[in-house]
Amino acid sequence: MGMVDLDEIRAEVDSALAGFFDRATLAGGIEPHSDDMIEVIEGFVLTGGKRIRPVLCALGWLAADPQPRCRAPLIGLAAGLEMFHAAILIHDDVMDRSATRRGRPTVHRVMAGLRPDRGGEDGEWYGTCAAIVLGDLALAWADKLTCAQLSAEQLGRVLPQIAQMRHEVTIGQYLDLHSAGARSADADLAEMIIRYKTAYYTVYRPLSIGAAAGNASREATRVLHHYGMPVGKAFQLRDDLLGVFGDPLLTGKAVTDDAREGKHTTLIAHALTTASSPQAVKLGQLWGKRDITESEVDVVREILTSTGTVRAVENLITDHHRAALAALETPHLPTEVAEALRTIADQAVERDR
Repeated sequence: MGMVDLDEIRAEVDSALAGFFDRATLAGGIEPHSDDMIEVIEGFVLTGGKRIRPVLCALGWLAADPQPRCRAPLIGLAAGLEMFHAAILIHDDVMDRSATRRGRPTVHRVMAGLRPDRGGEDGEWYGTCAAIVLGDLALAWADKLTCAQLSAEQLGRVLPQIAQMRHEVTIGQYLDLHSAGARSADADLAEMIIRYKTAYYTVYRPLSIGAAAGNASREATRVLHHYGMPVGKAFQLRDDLLGVFGDPLLTGKAVTDDAREGKHTTLIAHALTTASSPQAVKLGQLWGKRDITESEVDVVREILTSTGTVRAVENLITDHHRAALAALETPHLPTEVAEALRTIADQAVERDR
């Protein structure tokens, strides 16, 4: 099997998604008034995104079956995960009241803009409602893509994993929502949110969905779990740092977003534990402030740095990265798959977007 080409997998997934949006594929059940919906979801799905979940799904399958007779079912399943992710992001942006995603207006903003006749609050409400519906449509399409080319036997193995993924990410979203603005030093809750929203959803579950489709051995599946959990945690911790310290031109999101929502992250939990009393009060005033300014985010950055929080989180990222690489030292994975997973672990911790 030679080297696994991650860019090639991404390109194949993109091409499967573009093919799905071909009008001939979507014909039937699409009413004349729904063109806007299709175009907005298409624009959202096909523009940007790291495609980390479909790539991991493909690697999970290749870990079980290094030379599949036909790649189309593998790519269809992987593309289905990307469509599911689009649905989650569309809803996520509504919940976070985000104006931008991947450097472009979020779906609820785009939809509000399509109805200039409904200005102000009414237009915003229209955009929100439309985005909820569009997210639901993307969910239905995710099922369509996922199930299109798998055998009944494969579906029997894969569908329980997909149901589990949906359960986990939904619980994670709720915990995130429920804990926002709490300004608490509860590190266990921050860890639980990371586990549900990212460790399972972004890394481990896509791997295990692919592995189930390829009928992986119990040993290989266990290795993927020991790899996936720490990589997912490292990925989210990097995300939390980028949420405050990232360059919006690279991340595609405003640095005020996480702060405005008062996200309960490991970063904040740690800072509140180690901060001096005045620092903790200041952080409590600013984190979750609806109209937080850039210069107030600078104050947050200063507190996160001076309390040693940034250094502590960087150390955690390094520890998780090491644990993931150690899990790959095993005879239970094909060498080229382990190599590709190593690359992904490196990219997850070293990225700037």
